[in-house]
Amino acid sequence: MKHIIKTLALLLLPVLAYFCLFAAFEPNNYFGLHPNTNSEAPISRLKSYKRSAGNSIIIGDSRFAHFDMEQVQAVSGREWQNLAFGGASLREGIDLLNWALDHNPDLKEVIFGFSFYTINQAYDTDRMSNLEKTLNNPFAYLFNLEYNVNMITNLKNQLTGQLDTEETGDWVWPQDYTAKDGTVYPVHTYLAEYPASLATKCQNWSLNTQQLERLYQVAERCREQGVNLTIVLAPMATNVKTDVCDVYGSPQTITRQMETVVLPQLAQKAQELGFSVLDYEWANPPALDDDTQFYDGFHLDERYGLPVWVDQLFTDLG
Repeated sequence: MKHIIKTLALLLLPVLAYFCLFAAFEPNNYFGLHPNTNSEAPISRLKSYKRSAGNSIIIGDSRFAHFDMEQVQAVSGREWQNLAFGGASLREGIDLLNWALDHNPDLKEVIFGFSFYTINQAYDTDRMSNLEKTLNNPFAYLFNLEYNVNMITNLKNQLTGQLDTEETGDWVWPQDYTAKDGTVYPVHTYLAEYPASLATKCQNWSLNTQQLERLYQVAERCREQGVNLTIVLAPMATNVKTDVCDVYGSPQTITRQMETVVLPQLAQKAQELGFSVLDYEWANPPALDDDTQFYDGFHLDERYGLPVWVDQLFTDLG
């Protein structure tokens, strides 16, 4: 029997060694072994919030995920926690807000990202249930293939000294976009090609009324719990509006439905339910240069565009 136990222990040593390596180099600080993490993965941000929940949070997709939080604190005069993550749908944002309300009775203010793209019926991803299970089950995290790949990538980056790069156009400009017919346009390639990447989801764009109603329900919950909710529509590049919003949609174009249905309803609900709306997507686009301050059609250049909008957003919020 002792021989069997020793054999099993020897067999388990490599597994235990790998788990120790995993805990030391996984980039999301799931186990709280590091003072902080720069990871923008949802599991990292939710785990951090669960350990130490603050009073001011940001919820949204990748357009909100890359904020410089030191700049946010300097402009707003208070500390915020960023729970935004890439690709977050309206459903996921609502689920996340309900989760935050459940876990922090002292929550005071929320910025909630909103866009024509996230209220599209064709864009309705649902990852919160799996995220919550992983948050509460370390073994689910340990045995998840994606997080193991993240750990190995992070370990390699640590050994080679490779750092995450900013989404900035420094390496693109002044490169111009060359169309298939050979025509050269004075627009950087990422910006020029971005509308085509939205076509699949936006060709038959239709309003996700079910999730929009859930948004108003969670807004009512915020009012009942004394939480100041601000819905923020992030800016988009001009060619996204002209090549996507003015073209696609069913039964009317996205632009028409936003201007005649969504935005008036949002304004009415804001009055009824006591939340605020800051609209930089349609009503008040910032004075930004598309070709030098947008990284692509949705995402602001992290060096030249995003800091400008962050200043404006948190000044307006104040």
